[in-house]
Amino acid sequence: MNNASASNVDVAMPAGRPAALQPLRRQKLELPPFSSWLLLLAVTAKPLADAFYEEAAVKYGYMLVLAFAALFAKCGHVYQGLTPDSRNRNLLSFVWLVTVYFFVLFGSTVAYGGSLSEIFKIVSPFVFFILVAYAADRWLSYALLIGAVLTILINAALLPFDYGWVNWGSVHTFKGYYFFKTDLAYALTFAVLTCAFYARNSITPTLALLTLVAAAQVVLANSRLNYVSFVCVMIFIGVKEGLSLRALVRYGVLFGILALLVVFLYDPTALLGFDISNEEAFTQGRSVTWSNLVQSQLNSSPLQWAFGRGPFADLLLSAEMAGSGDMAHNAHNEVLHLLFTQGIVGSAFYAALWFKLVRMSRSSGMPAWARGTGAMALLLFTLQGITTVVSSFATKTWPLVMVFLALRGLQYGVVRPTPVEASSCKSE
Repeated sequence: MNNASASNVDVAMPAGRPAALQPLRRQKLELPPFSSWLLLLAVTAKPLADAFYEEAAVKYGYMLVLAFAALFAKCGHVYQGLTPDSRNRNLLSFVWLVTVYFFVLFGSTVAYGGSLSEIFKIVSPFVFFILVAYAADRWLSYALLIGAVLTILINAALLPFDYGWVNWGSVHTFKGYYFFKTDLAYALTFAVLTCAFYARNSITPTLALLTLVAAAQVVLANSRLNYVSFVCVMIFIGVKEGLSLRALVRYGVLFGILALLVVFLYDPTALLGFDISNEEAFTQGRSVTWSNLVQSQLNSSPLQWAFGRGPFADLLLSAEMAGSGDMAHNAHNEVLHLLFTQGIVGSAFYAALWFKLVRMSRSSGMPAWARGTGAMALLLFTLQGITTVVSSFATKTWPLVMVFLALRGLQYGVVRPTPVEASSCKSE
């Protein structure tokens, strides 16, 4: 039985459309092997897991299903005699690094007090990448694309219903699949970036429609920094497509419709003003928290500089500094949060894991249209980290990993001809 068509061998991918999106066989429809179906469904259904933000059991259960699906897919590939991805050898060192980092966090939790959910939200995106990359084949790209589209469309489908709205302070904002408005808007922005990736950063009618739907929801989420992130993605897509009369016309029409969306949907009373003369108001009180954290960090002992003060140290400090009736917040800054809670050691582990994940996501011979996608995804993540920390259960970091998996998937699908096919080609 010939299973070469299902192989995920590591070979160079020609420029143009991603290999997994190349036409398969014209004479018949090919489907993923049975062993891969559960993994592909789990990847596609990731937005559904994000929907239940408040329910920890759903997140843990999803990771268990994903682990079982990856193991089942890998066993199926071995049974079918498929050629393994040679890049998976690099996963072993990554697994060891994640494991050591987990025990560093676990030790801090035991010493200072904390919960497993705090560890889960930090480590889970790396575990997610390991499980999917370990057992992925060339059909992964379809699952990633479908998941990105579902993130946009299903959230839009919830707009008419009460389930889609939540009172966030004085703001009546769209909830969708995510509890916090920033989580939703970042997920949608990453989804647009992923969809643009598979469209080779060309504004097709489908991509334009998805972009408009996502933009409407970002405006409804009404978070200033998310506007910046969404604009960055649109500029990136425009630059990658290049300047031409046809592209300028398409972008002119698209941005014109986007402007109309902003006019009709934007609520200026839902946000603090842009008066930079009042720093505390402009940062929504975050600057006070940052100042307290920096001052406390400068007074830290060498041991605290090295290992931090525990998972919730920044929250406890904020509670101490808050006046009567004031609401205590955490660091609202990723760098300060990591340094204050994990110290230099934990922060170094965290940065090293992302650096290694980026390296493992690179493909040799990457076409020009795909270059810079990972850097843009990291920019979005960095922007998010300026004013907040990783949300519970990592609803901001999982979309980032999906982008890296898409980049890694560029080499998942070019199939080497079997000896019979090769000889047939030569005879022709």
